[in-house]
Amino acid sequence: MDILSIERIWEDSDFFQIKLKAQSELICASIKSYTTASLINELCSKLSTFPKTFEDRYIWENGTKGDTSTPFVSLEFWCEDKLGHIVIEIYMELDDGASYSKHNCCFFIKTELGLLNTFGKSLALLSEKGVGKKVIL
Repeated sequence: MDILSIERIWEDSDFFQIKLKAQSELICASIKSYTTASLINELCSKLSTFPKTFEDRYIWENGTKGDTSTPFVSLEFWCEDKLGHIVIEIYMELDDGASYSKHNCCFFIKTELGLLNTFGKSLALLSEKGVGKKVIL
């Protein structure tokens, strides 16, 4: 079963830390990354109405890719078919002591359109103050 979860685990006045966990049949990976309410709200807005057409693609990026900052994560969404199946490509830099350029992973998880839209709407919860809020796809 494919799973994507995002949990708010730490916060400051201008930004907060999330733990993003993704699991497919073949792999499970997690990352802790700093983000802002505006980035979460952008993801929430896009996913709650994704896709507008069958050809739509959407990429959400959190952070800066490379070894000069905190771990980077990106999620790319597209339609697998016209039956409402959605593919999510997940890219994570792994914070395991090595350089992010060498230690990262990229894999797919799959979901359905209705589940993705509901997940998108529920992401607004993460923009509210309070550690421990978690959203699961």
